[in-house]
Amino acid sequence: MSMTVTLAILSAAFLHALWNFLVRKSDDKALGMAGVILGHVPLGVAGMLYAGLPSWEVWPLVMVSGGFHLCYQIFLLNAYRFGELTQVYPIARGSSPLIVTVVTVTVFSAELTTAHLMGITVISLTIIGHGLHQYRIVKASPTSLLLALLAGLCIAGYTMVDGHGTRQAGSALSFYGASTIMNALMFVPYLLMREKGTMTKLKQRDGIKLLVIGGTASYLAYATVLWAVLFAPIAVVSSLRETSVLFALLLGTVFLRERLTLAKIAMTVLVLTGIIILRLA
Repeated sequence: MSMTVTLAILSAAFLHALWNFLVRKSDDKALGMAGVILGHVPLGVAGMLYAGLPSWEVWPLVMVSGGFHLCYQIFLLNAYRFGELTQVYPIARGSSPLIVTVVTVTVFSAELTTAHLMGITVISLTIIGHGLHQYRIVKASPTSLLLALLAGLCIAGYTMVDGHGTRQAGSALSFYGASTIMNALMFVPYLLMREKGTMTKLKQRDGIKLLVIGGTASYLAYATVLWAVLFAPIAVVSSLRETSVLFALLLGTVFLRERLTLAKIAMTVLVLTGIIILRLA
C-alpha cells in the first residue's frame, strides 16, 4: 500500500475522531448523531453533482448501505444509554475489522498476506482489549456490550457494501453521496418517532455547530476511506480507519484533561505497531 493511501486513511481516522469528539462533548447524543448525519446531505448532493449519479445497477447497494448505517446509528445511540463512550466505542470499532477480514477472505476470497493479517489482528484486538479493560474498571450493563457488538457487526456490513458499491460506481463521491442521502431519509423517521424534539434542537447554536463541523468532518473522513478502497484491500482500509481510537485518546487527553494511563500508552504502542506492519506489508 502506498504512503499516499496510508496517510489519507490516517487523516480520515483523525477526522473521524474529531466528529466523535464533538458528539461526545454533547450532552444530547441523539442531537450529536442527528447533526452529523443530516450535515452529510449538502456535501452528498455536491459530491453527486460533481461526480454524477450512480448507475441504476448500484442503487440496490445504496439502499442496503443506508440500512446498515441506520442500524449502526441506532445500536450505537442505545449502547451509550447503558454504557460509557470509552467502553462502547472501542468494542464497536475494534470488532468490525476482524469481521470484515473473516468475511472478505472466506466468502469473497480476498487475497491478504500474512503481514496484512498480523497487522489487522494486532490493531483490532488491541482496541477491543482497551474497551474490555474499561468495562472492567467501570461496571456497565451487559446490554451495552451486546449493543456495541451489534454496532460493530453493522460497521462491518456497511464497510463491505460501501467498498463494493464504490468499486462498482467507480467513484467514492458518487456512491457515498447517494448513500448519505439514503441514510438521512431513513434516519429522520426514527428521529421523529423515538427522539422527539431533536429536529427542533438542530436549529439552535449547538445543533448548527454539529451540522456544519461534525457533518463536514464525518463526510470527508468516510469519503476518503471509500476512495482508499479503490487502491487497497477493504479489510486493510477498515483496520487502519479504526486507528481513530488513538486520535480520540489524544483529543481527550489534550482538551478534556483525561488521564494518560499506562494502559492507554500500551494501546498506543501496539496500535502503532499494527500500523507499521500494515504499511510494510
